[in-house]
Amino acid sequence: MHNLYEAELKAARSLASDAEKLGHLSSILRSLLQTAAVCAIEIVQHATPAFDSEVDLNRFIDRFSQPSDGLPVELLDTLVPFIRGLVSRQYFRGWFEPIKEHEKPLVTELGEWLVFRNKRLGHGVVDGPMATFWATKTDGLINRILEDSAGVVPAYNNGELVISVGDVKVQLTTPLVLDSLPLVITKIAPTRGIWKLHAQLLSLTNAREVMADLSPNSVFCNDEPKGERFKWTDVPVTGGTSSVLHNVPVRQTATFVGRKKELEKLGEWFEQVEDYRTCLVFGDGGYGKTTLVLEFFNNLIEEGFDTKVTLPTVISFYTAKRTRWSEDGLLHIKGMADAMEDSVRELMYCFEPVLGREWYKMNGRALIDKAAAELREQGLTRDDVLLIIDNTETLATSSVDAEELADFLARIARTVGRVVITSRRREMLAAFPVPVSQLSEAEALALMQQLGKVYAASAIQQSSEPKLRRACQQLMYKPLLIDTLIRYIARSASSVQDGLDQILKKTNDQLLEFLYEDAWHRMTTSVKEVFMVLVMVDTPIDGRCVGDVCTEIGVQHSEFQASLGETYFASIVDHGDTYDLEIVALAKEFFRQKKRRLIPMEAERLENIAFRVDKLATERFEITKNYRLDRVADAFRSEFAKAAKIATFKREYKSARELFELAMQEEPLNAALRERFASFLFRTLNDPNGALPLALEASELDPTNPDAWLTLGLIQYKLGDLLSGDNCMKNAQMYGKAASLCLLRKAIARYHTANREPYAHTSIRYLKEAATLVDLSQRASSKEESSKKDFYSEKNQREAEKYAVLIRTLTTKIGRREVSSKNAPEGR
Repeated sequence: MHNLYEAELKAARSLASDAEKLGHLSSILRSLLQTAAVCAIEIVQHATPAFDSEVDLNRFIDRFSQPSDGLPVELLDTLVPFIRGLVSRQYFRGWFEPIKEHEKPLVTELGEWLVFRNKRLGHGVVDGPMATFWATKTDGLINRILEDSAGVVPAYNNGELVISVGDVKVQLTTPLVLDSLPLVITKIAPTRGIWKLHAQLLSLTNAREVMADLSPNSVFCNDEPKGERFKWTDVPVTGGTSSVLHNVPVRQTATFVGRKKELEKLGEWFEQVEDYRTCLVFGDGGYGKTTLVLEFFNNLIEEGFDTKVTLPTVISFYTAKRTRWSEDGLLHIKGMADAMEDSVRELMYCFEPVLGREWYKMNGRALIDKAAAELREQGLTRDDVLLIIDNTETLATSSVDAEELADFLARIARTVGRVVITSRRREMLAAFPVPVSQLSEAEALALMQQLGKVYAASAIQQSSEPKLRRACQQLMYKPLLIDTLIRYIARSASSVQDGLDQILKKTNDQLLEFLYEDAWHRMTTSVKEVFMVLVMVDTPIDGRCVGDVCTEIGVQHSEFQASLGETYFASIVDHGDTYDLEIVALAKEFFRQKKRRLIPMEAERLENIAFRVDKLATERFEITKNYRLDRVADAFRSEFAKAAKIATFKREYKSARELFELAMQEEPLNAALRERFASFLFRTLNDPNGALPLALEASELDPTNPDAWLTLGLIQYKLGDLLSGDNCMKNAQMYGKAASLCLLRKAIARYHTANREPYAHTSIRYLKEAATLVDLSQRASSKEESSKKDFYSEKNQREAEKYAVLIRTLTTKIGRREVSSKNAPEGR
């Protein structure tokens, strides 16, 4: 940090007047002394044995709630000899003794500065000569601390603060630099159990107020006795108090907004002692599952619970989490055991500070039974114990492991105590479910506004509600992302949009890893490839598009849907026969990031799949546009018509017919609806006589509807009226149907007429006409395909080829019969 203070010292010296110089130099000295004092505290805490018995730090730490300028000098005067005796003799040379050109010890000169500061600078009047004198003297004090004091000011590298004293290096846990600027500490105090450091930036241009959370192992977080996992707390209950032995961590946030429904569901489970032994709190990363559970149990411990249910005697919290998201990015929690049995061993620490080796020799059912026996021996029943197991998805990464974990947890619930589980997946066990998803828009907005006040984020406080609502939407209403955004804006004094760009920027791989990496590991390779292809396709993603990708990859559509159901990668809008899929922005970037890490050959394969899927979707769109969209849109406008369509899809034909009739009563002049009803009766129920009047009415109501003429023509052909059918096909072609289609339907009608009576005198004529019409249809199709080729043209081409063969076969059959009849002997 030397260079940071040197930069501020240079800025102070550049000021025009001595009074201005004195003001900023005093701020620099104040910050420098606070930094030295905090470093001394951390050295004593981390580098000296049994310091509690030698020096009482609490009397100094408590005063940081309202630190005065005299506090660092008094603290250093106490700790310097202690550090010199136990860590390094060279620590802070010149504090007590005069060195080099300095006649007075540093502590003496600082005492003089404190007298001046209290008498004149802080509470009196400073004239010109006095400002000149003390500006020079304060400059000299700052220089003396920076130049002559080894191990006093820490080194600042890559966001970490390390103080070196002799051969000892201590990594500081207290933040003393934010946005590459030193701090002037104004207060260190807890807010709803979360210890926070309040400060101002040491800056001539933007000395704004900032705030940072302190890590739980900070020396300033002195609520709990050192070295004890569990502690007794008297919890208020009706008519008195109840003692609870617990290791529940403090809240993860002092600003808890919303989640009323989820808290009520947790309370509902807490009261149902006999109905459910296990409660599962599940949801995607960043939605605040752990925060919710800790809020509930901290409220329970602090304020009690209005219930007739007896409170548990022991509450044990165990986390299996591997990572934690902080304002400094992703922190990896090391030293975490992999075995699920550690949650049981954690409970046993309520009786002994150190577990014997026998607890580590057992696992599985034997370990649970031993724990249950130990509880009984201590006079505790299974209703006296409650276990909280956080982030269980890290304990099992395969389906087999998940089943084993479910069995293990179920046995704990039966024999040891009630269990609360948090997980990113829906674990396979009978449990009271508490789903945790995104905040409502109102809750997200309230959280953003409240955090804006807490962290003094001016851009948030000055923004309009619509702008903040849009920001909440971009952050998927995730509390973690909202908190991260507000902290960034408060620390950098940036705008809301700049903050969003920072949070959502493509290079923020750590955030993506925290939110999605565990769900990614639970997927099969094929499902991962489906996701990577989906973010490459240009077409809107729906069920058909997903189905195409699954087919190309070689994975069942149902398997992909099951994997998607365990995550919050996307939102789904269900339309019955299909669905729309919208992948959230951060998840899209996560999949792109994974695709970029593939070897070139694999990446190219997925790109080719995406190209083919886009091509299929384009062809499907053209088909829908040209052959079905207008007809369907016009026919199925009413609710009865839509219900008839769904019933047809479900093969509930009786209901479909009734619904079609009700729809026609509602829209008696809807030609498209009558055509669809006629088509339903003709094609689905094989009732051409019932369909005929409807098709006639459709063609009369809308004489330019090619679908109505086509359906009517097919019905006339079915009833044997070739002439009327041909007239209908002529009109269908006139009003938009392809010539190849109409010619083909004429040919097919003649083939079936001949096939019904193959040896009638008209059959050969019909077959010759049919053969000519098929040939004309194929020629017309070739011309049409030169401009466009789709599914229907290919289908018609196949039909034409099929009937060309059938016509030749039937013609040959009739010809052989005639030849045979001529050659037969007369009289026989």
